[in-house]
Amino acid sequence: MNILSISVLAVVTVIICVMLKPKNAEISVMLGISCSVIILIGVLTQVSAIVTTINQIIASSGISVDYIVILLKSIGICLVTEFAVNTCKDSGSQSLASNVSLAGKIMVTVTALPLYSDILKTVLSLAGN
Repeated sequence: MNILSISVLAVVTVIICVMLKPKNAEISVMLGISCSVIILIGVLTQVSAIVTTINQIIASSGISVDYIVILLKSIGICLVTEFAVNTCKDSGSQSLASNVSLAGKIMVTVTALPLYSDILKTVLSLAGN
């Protein structure tokens, strides 16, 4: 799925949702969520190219695989969180969107804790402790 297809699908869906909202808000929300899921599935087919490139970078740079795993998990958490937050906002639930956003930030922080630990160890070793 290319960006032109995604954009056209999104714009057409928004137009239909705007027309449906006054008469049937529930269908409008479901249509918007359905379109979002279709776009997400279409984009996820590109993940294999990303993984291949990251594997090449790891092989050529000597970066620890653990760091790459943390990076990929964090990116995944951010993408899922953004999707959920936007869906909540579109459905009119700002407080739920804020809670999901906070949960995503906490999960990224927890995921990165091993990285913080390694950085602290490196700093302490450079300081001579």
